[in-house]
Order: sequence, then structure tokens, then C-alpha cells
Amino acid sequence: MDLRKLSVFCKVYELRSFSRAGEETYLSQPTVSGHIKYLEDLLDVPLFDRLGREVIPTRAGDILYHYAERMIRLRDETIQALRNYLGRIQGELVIGGSTIPGDYILPRLLGAFNAAYPDVKVLLQVSDTREIVKRILEARVEIGMVGARIEEDRIEYIPFMYDRLILISHPQGPPPAGSTLSPEELTKLPFIIREAGSGTLLGIQGILNSMKLDLKDLKIVAELGNTESVRQGVKAGLGLSIISDTAVKEDIENNTLRMVPLKGLPIRRDFYLARHRDRTHSPICKTFLSFCEKLREERLSAQQTACVPVE
Repeated sequence: MDLRKLSVFCKVYELRSFSRAGEETYLSQPTVSGHIKYLEDLLDVPLFDRLGREVIPTRAGDILYHYAERMIRLRDETIQALRNYLGRIQGELVIGGSTIPGDYILPRLLGAFNAAYPDVKVLLQVSDTREIVKRILEARVEIGMVGARIEEDRIEYIPFMYDRLILISHPQGPPPAGSTLSPEELTKLPFIIREAGSGTLLGIQGILNSMKLDLKDLKIVAELGNTESVRQGVKAGLGLSIISDTAVKEDIENNTLRMVPLKGLPIRRDFYLARHRDRTHSPICKTFLSFCEKLREERLSAQQTACVPVE
């Protein structure tokens, strides 16, 4: 049985789409359909029901996927085991990152990983937290780094590092410099939020809940699609926002943005490595996880040596 065709079958099964499977495998849709037909003719059983645009696996498709996924993983582990024997970690790893980790943390982390393992090609996909979790479930990315936990039993969250959520404003904007806002005063000022599904918005909702407030209590003037848009909106005087201090550290140091004291802030927020509980990870993914764990241990050791409270 052709493992390449089985790999394509697994993508169709995971994504429930011939066209998306083609995009993931760099094949045309007719080629993907041809691979599936080859397997169906070989096994003399339909593997998918085509209901318009919807692709639903048959029971035979479920059974084949159970074994095909294991066969492909075994192939990858075999290749990597031989590379390890020869002293090489080589291949491709697809990682997802929510906005803050994807823009500010993972690029530096992947730079260090590449220096240690130069023969590994890493593909980084950046989106909001909810979308990254969805891609992990669909096997479109093998592991992700996110800024919030989406309740999903199939996902395991491993704490990696943390930052703080802070309230920011334009340097000359309200409230007056030096003042500390109360939750009630916050509701009277223009406020910018992130889009639904972002870890930052989930963090803001948690902060408001602790203050006995809700998003509907805020004077929301804009909902923006990413952290950079929020940052630029605040710098333009559009309104205040709660954002990761990692994203605006240089702005605050350069006085292009101002941190506003708010009762109940700053709030620590954890960043997690997210992975599928039931999926066997590739050898390269396992190497990346070990690399991250080593970095985490080194950071905790440095904090203890400096007498700084650890995570």
C-alpha cells in the first residue's frame, strides 16, 4: 500500500476536505481525488461519503485512518531513528502560535532551536488562540503556543512562560498622567478590544469578571484583529486597551505609549505549549518539546539563583 497515498488520505480525513488536503500537501484537487479513488479501488470499499461540499468518513474510512496514521508515524520514526544514529535531526515541523507568542516569543525561540538543529525546517502559523487549537485538533499543526486555555479535553496545555496584561493609553490621552483608574472610571473611557477567539480578549474578560464587570459595560469604540492593530490604535488616540506588556515594552520605554495603573492590574498570564493528548508526536516534535523543557528549567534555575519568585 502506497504510504504517500495514505498520507493524502489522512489529510482528507483530518480536514474533511479534498481541497484543503490538496493545499496542505501541495497537490491539485484532482490528484487528491485520484489518490482516494486508488485506495477505494484497492480496498474495494468507499472511504468517504461526498455530501455536496461536505466529506464524511465511512466506517471503513475510520478503520483505515486508525491504522494509516500509525503506519505514517512509524515511517517517520524509522527515518528519524536512522538520522539520529547518524547524528542528524532533520525534517519539518509545523508549529502554531497565537498572536503574542507568534509575533514576539516563538521567533526568538525558533531561532535558538534552529541554531541547535540547523537541519530542521520550521513552519510557523500565526492566528488567534481558538484557531490554533482548532488546527491542532485537525492535525494541521503538530504543536502550538497559546495565551489562554480553550476548554477541550483532547488538548494538553503545558505551562511554558508568562507575561502580564496591562492597561495602556496614548501618552497625552485620558486619564491624566499619574492617576489610578477605578473599574467604574474605566467604563467611561473609550476602549479597544481584540477579536473574539483571541487569548488577550479571554484574559480581558477574566479581568472584568474579577471586577464584577462585563464587556458590555465598556465603552467599546473598536474591535481590532490583532495586537499590532490595537497597539497602533492606542498610539493614534483611538482609546485605551488591555494588552500584553511583551508587545508594548519598547513603546512604554520610549514614551510612545503609557501604562495606566488600574486597580486589579497588572495580571499575570501564562503562555502554554498546546498539543493533542491522543496523537503520537513526530520525533522532531519530541525534540522540540525537550528543547523547550530544557529552556524552561534553565529559566527557573536562573530565577531561583536571583531569588526571584518562580512560576
